[in-house]
Amino acid sequence: MSTGTAATQETLASSLQQTLSANALERKQAEHFLASIEQTPHFVVPLLQLVSNQSTDANVRFAAALFFKNFIKRRWPQDENAEDTLLADDRQAVKREIVSLMITVPKNLQLQIGEAVSIIAENDFPLHWPELISDLVSKLSATDYHVNNGILQTAHTVFKGWRSEFRSDQLYTKINYVLTQFTEAYMQVFITTDKLIDEHAGNRAALQILLHSLMLLCQIYYDLNCQDLPPFFEDHMAEFMQTFHKYLVYMNPNAESDDDDVAGDLEEVKASICEIIELYAQRYEEDFKQLPQFVATVWNMLTTVGASHKYDGVVSKGMAFLRTVVRNPRQRELFSSSESLKLICERIIIPNTVLPESDEELFEDDPIQFVRRDVEGSEAGSRREAAADLVRGLLEQFSTETTQVMSAYIQKGLEQYAANPAAHWRGKDVALFMVTSVAVVASVGSLGATQVNELVNVSDFFSSQIVQHLQDVNSDQQAPILKVDAIKYVNTFRSQLPRNLLAQALPLLGNHLGHSNPVVSTYAAIAIERLLVLKKDGALLFGPADVQSLAEGMLGHIFGTLDSADSPQKLAENDYLMKTVMRIFLASRTNILPLAPAALGKLAAILGEVSKNPSNPRFSHFLFEAVGSLARFSCAADSSAIGQFEATLFPIFQMILQEDVAEFMPYVFQILAQLLSVHQASGRLPEAYVSLLPPLLQPTLWSAQGNIPALVRLLQSYLQIGGGQLASDGQLQPILGVFQRLIASKTNDHHGFNLLLAISQFTPAESLKQYLKAILTLCLNRLQSSRTAKFTRNFAHYVASVLCIDAHGEVGVNLFMDAMDSIQPNLFATVLQNIMLETIPSVVGRVERKTTVVGFALLVASRRFQSSAGYKSLTAPVLQQLAAMLMDTTVKETKTLADRSIVDGSSAAVVAAAAVADEDLDSLEIEDTGYQASFARLATLGDIKIDPCPQISDPAVGLGQILKPIQAQLGDAVQHLPAEARQFISQAISQA
Repeated sequence: MSTGTAATQETLASSLQQTLSANALERKQAEHFLASIEQTPHFVVPLLQLVSNQSTDANVRFAAALFFKNFIKRRWPQDENAEDTLLADDRQAVKREIVSLMITVPKNLQLQIGEAVSIIAENDFPLHWPELISDLVSKLSATDYHVNNGILQTAHTVFKGWRSEFRSDQLYTKINYVLTQFTEAYMQVFITTDKLIDEHAGNRAALQILLHSLMLLCQIYYDLNCQDLPPFFEDHMAEFMQTFHKYLVYMNPNAESDDDDVAGDLEEVKASICEIIELYAQRYEEDFKQLPQFVATVWNMLTTVGASHKYDGVVSKGMAFLRTVVRNPRQRELFSSSESLKLICERIIIPNTVLPESDEELFEDDPIQFVRRDVEGSEAGSRREAAADLVRGLLEQFSTETTQVMSAYIQKGLEQYAANPAAHWRGKDVALFMVTSVAVVASVGSLGATQVNELVNVSDFFSSQIVQHLQDVNSDQQAPILKVDAIKYVNTFRSQLPRNLLAQALPLLGNHLGHSNPVVSTYAAIAIERLLVLKKDGALLFGPADVQSLAEGMLGHIFGTLDSADSPQKLAENDYLMKTVMRIFLASRTNILPLAPAALGKLAAILGEVSKNPSNPRFSHFLFEAVGSLARFSCAADSSAIGQFEATLFPIFQMILQEDVAEFMPYVFQILAQLLSVHQASGRLPEAYVSLLPPLLQPTLWSAQGNIPALVRLLQSYLQIGGGQLASDGQLQPILGVFQRLIASKTNDHHGFNLLLAISQFTPAESLKQYLKAILTLCLNRLQSSRTAKFTRNFAHYVASVLCIDAHGEVGVNLFMDAMDSIQPNLFATVLQNIMLETIPSVVGRVERKTTVVGFALLVASRRFQSSAGYKSLTAPVLQQLAAMLMDTTVKETKTLADRSIVDGSSAAVVAAAAVADEDLDSLEIEDTGYQASFARLATLGDIKIDPCPQISDPAVGLGQILKPIQAQLGDAVQHLPAEARQFISQAISQA
């Protein structure tokens, strides 16, 4: 790369170095500078040069690679609903240089650049990046495997997304495009790599590089075969499978990892081969003639492989392969004899369910990591879970036989423990794990086991073997893992155990929140949280009255644990505890009021501490959800409680805003919106909120994308409480200035309309009148300059909401038509005919669609519309579109979800769609949302209800009622409608 922009590189290097500073102010300044400079043209060129510059400090290079990856995430995707702020020249420069960059940078940078390549390829390949594969192939080397590994890593980065994609013509076209250019070169490198491994068998350094190549080649093999079996690989299956078998049994001390805890390239090669043969066993069984040979090889491998963690991936993938074969009825004979079942249980399953010594150490040394790895899984895969999956595979084909064989081992472990608990607690640990494996036939995360083995009585087992570990918090001192096993049993079978046993378990679990071992207390929190959302026959199993007597003790234990943390990072480490606090508040409802003052004090102290250094996004989210739910239900029980919430939280919020704690600011704005809504009965904005409004309108706050939805929601609350007050105080104009900013952005225009809807709903019509011409002018200019489907849909809904104002007096219709005519006489007839008609049926959301039907029906029925020839001629087209909207019952999506999923496509959009009715809060699920790039909406807050026509519940009925008085005038228009629409409109009128 050229170094013509060395000065710019120096500036970037200096700023990136400052982002690594221990000084929070210095970090923030550097982050703000980088955020501003990334908007400039050609910024990405010196950034890439910095990543490639070998003389740059390694930490700065890594920071540059990480920033580049996130820059590509933010700026590369192109969509009609978001601005394209990256120049075409910059896009070409990146695509021209990025493959060479992947080849030359160290492995730790390759991972970051590789993610960027994946994003670019997903958007551009092959249509706008046709040269990618030929470029990769041309750079492959017969001798330089450092270069080859960079190329193979790049190829895998591009191809691996196919594994999870749904079949489509577009995907198959892309795969075939790759196959025609890549497969011959791929096979040549595959053969050469195998040959070189043989030649360098005694050279550890060379083997390390070559086995990494082979690992990447295996991963690419899976990528290229994951959707269908390409003819090329079908023709060469024998050669490939012969090599795969060779490396599945390959033994060479020079090739194995030195670290017993971390898999090396040879271990990863074997794990990848097991993935490949599982794929072939599952999808291409008829062509996979080598299957019996691999079954025997994997069986033998699993009985001889060591217990070290480095083999976990191989063992897990190997058992997954066997499970796939076992589940195939055509392969029954391989496992059907009782001796085979006994051997597979004794020599493969049981040994892999014993808790490894390293896990026992993790249990003591890093309890939260132990829980997280157990609950969320590890990349390598857990031997225990793989063994459990293999048991379930056997149960599908040999239910009675497998249950009998496993029951014998389970009973043996239980008897050994009963005879000598101190010496044989591991036997019971294995037995309890195996009971779960044998008993669970089907499960889902939200419910636990949904179907159980009929040969296992889970209730009897709870009473005879589980409850003994829960009755006394101080029991099992030598083996607290048994308490964890007992708690996990309750959690797993919560949907199968009768209520009386769960009611017996709940207070016992509450007591274990105070257990001295963090793993035990954390699992107790997880189980309690799940029990408090459990429903049977549509109703919560444990209602507010059931929780009331337990809540104080549970909260006391949790807050006691959190109080003992010695740093903000340690405090925020255990998000499971904070999620349970949130759930206790939600389950208690208004019964939480007596505990609210103490709980609020604890939450405020925690918030003040973690705001010094936010480190765990999930903990932060649950913390603010807990604050929101506590405020919601406490103030619902006693509105005077708002004073204490404001007095406690405002100083902390002020500190967060002053210190610019960016991660917390969107949450603060949402909690402020919630607290402000409590003042609705007063009809006036409290002085504290009035004085806060001007700072909230400052452009700097609105420049952070994550702040925008929260600030809009807060302004909606301002308008809901004091719309008239703001209008009389002259505050509408600066709020409309915010609207103008938002409406200019494809990314944020829907937020602008949300703000506009609140202005129309909550301010007097006379106040709106003076601004409506300017509002509509801005919208029409945007329609002319950069129209999108999202913008047009939202504009149609907004127009309808204005038309609904004071419907009986045609106030809204006249208000709107006057404003449009003041821009240009009869302008709206043109806009309606050319733009809005086709948009009307696309409006989404129940209330939004109702508003659209009612608003445009009021327009059609108005004297002004029917008395103008230019408008009256549009009667039939408008009615046809309204009928089409009402006859289409397939649109279920909410406006919030539609707008946000278009913009970010993230899980935050799903969270944003959560309804806030009490019955929905019963089972509220908070997903792990992004921290900085996306907006994490507080589901306990809820949307402002904006319904311009609340008196109408059924839009079809409303349509008929509005049109009935003028049905005589509509005769010709209705007759010109298509038959189905004509029948619908006529029926609506006749039934009104």
